[in-house]
Amino acid sequence: MVEFVKELADFKALDIAQSNVYISNLMEYKNSRCDYNRALRKRLTDNAWAELVDHGLKYSHAFEKQLLHLTSDQKMFLRQTIYHRMNSFRVTAKNIQNAWKKEVEKLQEQIKSLNEENSQQQGALGNVINVSWDDDDSNSTSRLISDIEELQDMLTDFTMVQGSDFKVNKDSATNILKVYNCQTKYPSTDGDLVLGAILQRCTITTILNEVYYHIQSAHSDDIDLLESDIVNATDSLIRYTELFREHRKGSDNITKVTPIKVRQHVYSALGCRGFSNDEDPLIKRTANKLLDEMKQFRQITDKETSDEFNDLAFKISREVINIFCFRLKTQAVELQHKFYQDNQAIDVRFMQGSFGCDEVKKLEVEICGFPCIGVFDGDQKVCTKAQVIARKKRNNNGDSIVNSHEKLVYWK
Repeated sequence: MVEFVKELADFKALDIAQSNVYISNLMEYKNSRCDYNRALRKRLTDNAWAELVDHGLKYSHAFEKQLLHLTSDQKMFLRQTIYHRMNSFRVTAKNIQNAWKKEVEKLQEQIKSLNEENSQQQGALGNVINVSWDDDDSNSTSRLISDIEELQDMLTDFTMVQGSDFKVNKDSATNILKVYNCQTKYPSTDGDLVLGAILQRCTITTILNEVYYHIQSAHSDDIDLLESDIVNATDSLIRYTELFREHRKGSDNITKVTPIKVRQHVYSALGCRGFSNDEDPLIKRTANKLLDEMKQFRQITDKETSDEFNDLAFKISREVINIFCFRLKTQAVELQHKFYQDNQAIDVRFMQGSFGCDEVKKLEVEICGFPCIGVFDGDQKVCTKAQVIARKKRNNNGDSIVNSHEKLVYWK
């Protein structure tokens, strides 16, 4: 038993302090049996019962009385059953640890390879044309990933449909599940999860469409349209510097990276200050549109919760624009986002969800709530995986209702 506890500690299933306490109790119990110290044995067993109660065991006294009336054979069978369960848990914990070790080793090799690649690039080009960000810079990949994860949490809260504070419009919910070709029926627990994922996707798409139309239609010296003017001017400058690089002879390195450096630094500035005014017209218009569209599917019955969601709509609008429109463009290789459509096979390289690696071959996408962010041309690299809800594959492959280019808003 002591060895079993030590193994669990090695597998990180128990922390060191816990394992030391359990080992000490086991040794004390062993000594009490050898010395026939009934008082010590009773104290140890009472402590054990108290801990079982703390971990959720109900009616412990009744259970203890049942144990006292067991025959020797029944006690032996119960002991063997417990040992079997403990051994099964040990094997499972060991398998999990081995899988994590392999994943850690794989990631360490990738980090080593990337560091070597980065060192070679920096050694060849020098700091003057360095297109990488320091780890503590707000534009570093690690900071970007962290902020994307925070945005995912905000979107999960904003699109919540479960709980006493929310009343779902069942007809609208049923219709939008059909629009996205989902097999899940509404109302149901799974239906709430799928509906929440759809609303997350619609929230992102609505915001990006509002920004797209804002930038395309805004050509003015109006101070409120500065971001649009900067984006349009930057795109033109990048295009011209690329043409300059291709059509003017030279052997310098700075010209090669000028389009990248222009893109990185301009969009870094936009990421820091873009649409930061509290009363920015685009943010205000977008947030109000989100709130109006959400009312088609969900009514918030609690005023305090409603006020919190109003504030969250403004925060999400600004953060989606900041990440998707600005900060993805600050990386050495510009990052893209990609929503996966229903009926697509699950690919764990680009997707994550509540499914195991051993069952992915039998699964396909039901709905993709948050897109995969990465590089999808040439050497594909993933920054963050798409968040998807999976379903079992259908026998026949029907066409998806949702357009794969995601150019329109699909609230209705």
